[in-house]
Amino acid sequence: MTDLKEQCALGLEALLPHRAPMVLIDRALGMDGEWFEAEVDISPASPLCEGAGVPAYAGIEYMAQTVAAYAGAEGRAAGGLVQVGMLLGTREYLSAVPLFRVGQRLRVRVRKALYQPGGISAMECRIVDAVDGRELASAQLTVVQVGDLSQLGGW
Repeated sequence: MTDLKEQCALGLEALLPHRAPMVLIDRALGMDGEWFEAEVDISPASPLCEGAGVPAYAGIEYMAQTVAAYAGAEGRAAGGLVQVGMLLGTREYLSAVPLFRVGQRLRVRVRKALYQPGGISAMECRIVDAVDGRELASAQLTVVQVGDLSQLGGW
């Protein structure tokens, strides 16, 4: 078993089942047994960027990928592999802004609200402006760790 904090240093490609260009978060910042934090830099080259920025609804995917990186880090720390997970639903996605502006750095923090290893879990998620700490979006995501997509039948 390796230290959870060591996992953040591995980089997102080691923690996520996603591959470029679909890795939408830029770096893992830190974690412990209850939370994980990542950052996103909004640029004209950001996937989903439309002129002045990225529509705020993309925040759901930033949250989901941060949850996936958290699960990947925990899996690797326990000596396992990064497993596939799925976003089942989103409760109360609230955004204080219509878009995340080009040049803005976002800090995405996810915390376990209800956790079932290998099962359905609920994650509290927040996106804040990394410079001024202002909350930009929040939601609760319901996720499940699938592991093997062939278990889902027809997929």
